[in-house]
Amino acid sequence: MEIKDYIFSETDDACALCGQKGFQNLTEHHIDGNKKNNQYDNLIVLCRNCHCRLNEKKGIDKTQIIATKRRLIIKTLTHFGINALKIAKRNNFGITATPFLLLHLVDLRFLKQKEIISSFQDGTKEVVSEALFEITGKGRKLIEQWF
Repeated sequence: MEIKDYIFSETDDACALCGQKGFQNLTEHHIDGNKKNNQYDNLIVLCRNCHCRLNEKKGIDKTQIIATKRRLIIKTLTHFGINALKIAKRNNFGITATPFLLLHLVDLRFLKQKEIISSFQDGTKEVVSEALFEITGKGRKLIEQWF
């Protein structure tokens, strides 16, 4: 999945603040103001009305945006995913886990899968039941900034 897919999915294709739906009315807002910083944790979906109100400082401020994005990060990464990142950071390397629980963090480049620890054959294909994941620089930064 692409970053845009994650940010629209976490709001169910609606404005993160007011809930207005309608893809044509939605825009991506760069939380830090840098339009070149297209990292997942710097983007939030806003309707054109909320985006305008934020930019004109009319009832919406950056603290509301940051608090909302933090809740969306928890929703998207899951409590298990965030805990995995915290443990990996604390271990100063990584964590072992069942891959299907952490592959979204690999997609977002917060973790990378280093090695297969255990697997089994299911007919003709290998099924990985446990793998070692290493935290990336992006994963460290996310935990330090948001948690």
